[in-house]
Amino acid sequence: MRSFWMCALFLVSTPAWCESIVDVLVRSSEMRLQARTPADPGSARAAMVQASWQRLQPLTELPALPELTLVRGELYAEALQGRRVVASEALAELPEGERVLMLAHELGHIALGHWEAQCALYKRFVPGEVRPDTTDPVAAALGAQAHAQSHRHEYEADAYGYALATRLGYGMDSAYSLMMRLASPMDTATHPGTRRRVAQLREIDARQDRAGLSAALGDEALPPGR
Repeated sequence: MRSFWMCALFLVSTPAWCESIVDVLVRSSEMRLQARTPADPGSARAAMVQASWQRLQPLTELPALPELTLVRGELYAEALQGRRVVASEALAELPEGERVLMLAHELGHIALGHWEAQCALYKRFVPGEVRPDTTDPVAAALGAQAHAQSHRHEYEADAYGYALATRLGYGMDSAYSLMMRLASPMDTATHPGTRRRVAQLREIDARQDRAGLSAALGDEALPPGR
């Protein structure tokens, strides 16, 4: 997912007619996709990523999995417009647990309605046409709220993806390995820093462990701290 800063350049160059803020967001995502080279759908690496993607189908409440578009290039995955996941065939180089987690995270953005929420936020600040006189006065406030929303969405997608991955038998070891592979020591405009994301997953893992032990003990009270 991307936030205000990713489309700010498009706002500056947008003509003062016709386009809404959602049009700009759509155009931004389509330009990112067009900038990538499609992968060979018949390659062994593409088949491996597709197989991992299909493993998520029985675990999601969606009637069908969104379209998965595979591209060439470095390790990458992104949910676009609430209906498509774009991922690089380089995901085939990951261990299966990490690959499932990365795909499940992007599926989470779609299942949780993050695109729709992002569009609603932008429309609240820019309800009409995109012009300097409609965007400049709200840029700071929109930027702050978009930043907060984007971080919240990343945490939510992490939790969603981790829940699906654990049902396939992948746990904290895979999650930690993937987070370290994609490590970002500092918060960015769109993503919390790796340390914060790992801390959330450890907390989720501890709650699951506690719930499992409680069930094994017949729902008896557990000692404090366990």
